[in-house]
Amino acid sequence: MGRRPLWIWPNLLSLDAPIIALVWFWMYKQVWLVKYHQPTLPWFLALTVWCIYVADRLMDERMMSHTGGRLTARHVFHRQFRKPLWIALVGGGFGALSLLAIQSRGLHVYGLPVLLIVMAYFVVSYYENNRSSDDFSGRGPLNGMGSSTIKNVIAGLGFAYGVSVGVHFRRERPFWDLVLSPEVVVFAVLCIINMVAIDHWETSTRRKIAEDEPVGQEEESVNFFRSLLLGLLLALIGCCYLLAVRAEDYTLQTHKAFYLSLMVGAGGLAFLVLLRDRLSSSALRVLADVAMLLPLPFFYFYLVDYGIIDFGQLSWNGSTPDSSTGG
Repeated sequence: MGRRPLWIWPNLLSLDAPIIALVWFWMYKQVWLVKYHQPTLPWFLALTVWCIYVADRLMDERMMSHTGGRLTARHVFHRQFRKPLWIALVGGGFGALSLLAIQSRGLHVYGLPVLLIVMAYFVVSYYENNRSSDDFSGRGPLNGMGSSTIKNVIAGLGFAYGVSVGVHFRRERPFWDLVLSPEVVVFAVLCIINMVAIDHWETSTRRKIAEDEPVGQEEESVNFFRSLLLGLLLALIGCCYLLAVRAEDYTLQTHKAFYLSLMVGAGGLAFLVLLRDRLSSSALRVLADVAMLLPLPFFYFYLVDYGIIDFGQLSWNGSTPDSSTGG
């Protein structure tokens, strides 16, 4: 096995998802004007996301090994270092539970629906893996969607609501306000498109290597998904633009900055869709994570430009719980 490039290591170590989670956690704090939360909440979020991703990849690797499925670079890595990663996962799980125990009891109840989404994800993932991820006997451009798409939808929803639930809890509003929040809904859609795109890129690469599908049919599938993903991303960009225009009526422009920044992330993902044939599946996987981080600098400079925060200021934690209810 050749040397792994440095740029792929965050993905192999499952560090990309916790970083993305913390970035959007901070953005939600700013857009909802939440100045206080439990100091350990970001650590709990990052560690929980890391544990979920590592557990998912270890489960995928084990099931693929039994079914003869072809492994991606991250699954090969988890097979190669299975025992150390299991030890780290157990330690991380105990750490996450310890951090959960010191969170607010109200947050435990408030975040229960997110736990149910995570459980649903693992059930669907187990079902999909049992069907053998490399069963390409179906035909047509929709071949391979099925339960894989359902899994990606659940994962996108779980990630978006999991990232935002701890911040939204401090707004002292009902959970349904979080469910219907436009800021969370558009982020969830971006997450889902991101995961569907990654899944398609990796699946089509495995099909090409296996030569399990005629060239003409593979081109049909690639063109179909390119059109589908671009259509969804353009619709998301248009929706965010309309929400940004509506947000101009707010006293503070945090909502407008949020929607404009999310448009940048969607645009970056659309750029990758267009360049799909020029990049490897591993490069696309890493760059898809970069697209999810791309909104951060734009959001920050929007806040500075609008005079909401001073340049160099992060305001990660407020000094008192009194400022916890944001506009």
